[in-house]
Amino acid sequence: MAKAKLVVKTKGNRRQAELHFEQKGVIRPYPEDFPKKHTSRHGHVVEVELRGEKIVKIQDRKDVLYFTMGAGLSTPSKASIHTRGQTDRPRPQDTRKSSRRANRKGTSFKKPSRTQSSAHAPYNFIPLNEQVVEAPQPPALDRYHDGKNTGWIDLKLETVTPLYIRGTLTEEEITAEKEAKDISRFFGPGGKLCVPGSSLRGMTRTLVEIVSFGKFGFFDDKRLYFRAFADKSGLRREYQQRMSSYDRKAGRANYKMSAGVLRKCGFKQYEIVPSDKFWQIQQGQAQTELRKRGEHYQQFEFYPLDNEYLVVSGEMPKKQKDWKIQFPPQNAVPIPVPEDDVKEFLNDATRAEEVPNLIALADKDPVPCFYSRWTDQQGRQRISFGHTAMFRLAYEKKIGDHIPDKLKDQDRIDFAEAIFGSNDMEFAGRVFFEDATLDKGQEDVLMGEGTPRILSSPKPTTFQHYLVQRSDDIKQLNHYNSRIDIRGNKLYWHKPGAAEDDTLWKEEPSVLKELKEKKKEDTQHTVINPVKPETTFTGRIRFENLSDAELGALLFALDLPNGCRHKLGMGKSLGLGSIKVTPTLHLSQRTPKDNAKSRYTDLFCEWEQEPLASDAINEKKDKFEAYVKEKIGHEGSLWKTNRLQELQTMLDYKIGLKLQSKNVYMQLGEFRKRAVLPEPSKV
Repeated sequence: MAKAKLVVKTKGNRRQAELHFEQKGVIRPYPEDFPKKHTSRHGHVVEVELRGEKIVKIQDRKDVLYFTMGAGLSTPSKASIHTRGQTDRPRPQDTRKSSRRANRKGTSFKKPSRTQSSAHAPYNFIPLNEQVVEAPQPPALDRYHDGKNTGWIDLKLETVTPLYIRGTLTEEEITAEKEAKDISRFFGPGGKLCVPGSSLRGMTRTLVEIVSFGKFGFFDDKRLYFRAFADKSGLRREYQQRMSSYDRKAGRANYKMSAGVLRKCGFKQYEIVPSDKFWQIQQGQAQTELRKRGEHYQQFEFYPLDNEYLVVSGEMPKKQKDWKIQFPPQNAVPIPVPEDDVKEFLNDATRAEEVPNLIALADKDPVPCFYSRWTDQQGRQRISFGHTAMFRLAYEKKIGDHIPDKLKDQDRIDFAEAIFGSNDMEFAGRVFFEDATLDKGQEDVLMGEGTPRILSSPKPTTFQHYLVQRSDDIKQLNHYNSRIDIRGNKLYWHKPGAAEDDTLWKEEPSVLKELKEKKKEDTQHTVINPVKPETTFTGRIRFENLSDAELGALLFALDLPNGCRHKLGMGKSLGLGSIKVTPTLHLSQRTPKDNAKSRYTDLFCEWEQEPLASDAINEKKDKFEAYVKEKIGHEGSLWKTNRLQELQTMLDYKIGLKLQSKNVYMQLGEFRKRAVLPEPSKV
């Protein structure tokens, strides 16, 4: 690709852009009307792909600004997407073959076929385990036990890529109502940089859960939402069954949703008063009506008129109509909105910021809405509602419904719970993580303030990534109403992030300047000040009464195979947070007869105790490995199980660097194909 400087010129309300090529001093106009959203890229050096004299692609680092057919990538333009969708549609016989293959495969993951391009992302998943390995029964905590291990593990942490963990707000900053995202300080109580023990604890617990074939630990058991009236997957059919269908003979849509007015009827209680009639009007007619009333037409707004509400939805391609909802009749019977539906609506993190929060609005005055009634798996009547007719519906299943019952069984205690404790079972953990402090003799370890790049990261609603798929045929993809499992534990690939090339994760300096000067409201960007690569910290984990297998599980998660690295802190998807962890083991000589006096007598002796040789670490790891292999019926190294092979692939630093070009977020246009994310080892 040729390099060119992007020069944006503004004349009145018009923007013109030119490409000033570095070679030969050539200046060419931008190949289309320059989008307003790219104005901030003025002065950027971009890469331009030419086919003869034709510009087919313009790219600013990883962001594609312009694309036309013929460049070999998926295009974000609407026309070309439509054309490709028709060209790539499988023949009927191909679909039947795919279906037969899917039935033979059961619920196992299927590698995308050669005719369907794979998805790519900076993350992937460690597959769920087929069975849960239970840990030995935890001992009582009132004394030291024979045959148990008490001591500590010293941790040497070395940053491989920049590491950032945000500091906490001071009292003055809290009083001044500062936001955490505007505070760039690295974590360091009292001005001394350190890695918080809580971060190390969370990182270690996740890996213990995976390597010990434990239950699926912490997850947000929430209900997701979808809108699929233009989707090419089978989800479109589900959406149409509840919302609308097209009558080909009559040449019009049949709407199945209802409309009414949402209002508050008590403390945190709401109801919908149904309307008898709702209909569409031309957008131009709506604008004329408002103009006559002296009101301004705005997106995401509603207007009470004489006998009805005018509801204006958000801007959409080819949108030509708005909606009217008749005022409910006096004798209309209100429909109570279940408390769960209110909570789930408020907890919907995937709802766009500009979309009205109907509950917040209804706290003040009644608001028009559209709604659909449905029955959940427990037979309870539920309601989904939204601000426009084609609103986002709630999935019938929650995230927890896609996790096998055996991986949520509270009657079983796995290694992670036995070691770290369990709130559900009300017993305490036996490990205690101290902060890892910055090693002495290191100066100028901070990289300086920067603004991490914003990436179009897919949410859990991207079911082709987050759920097991039997087929890569878009019409046969599983979604959150399907009876299917989640993919597993989500981890991020390693990426290069050396200090000498911070453009891989950092925005242009102008973005930081605008944030500092607060020239405009910016809720997406944040400011960070990470530590440089090759910075070292030292921490400690104290443990009490761990069995050999439990201590081995802890060491197995810390002492990784050669070439593998841990991930910690913010910005993992950008390549930040790769660290090397080196543990050393110290064991205390505790017995059941120890009392308070002997503990304090031995305290200073323990400080001088020499660390055990690496053979001792391997011995404990071997005992853990033997315990798990016996339970799952596996011979050979535990790292040779499918689950841990995928884990090792994700943790291997060199593999991450090798796959760097394949482990980036997809462009928005690529998500329309709903390509399936392959397993880590198949990337």
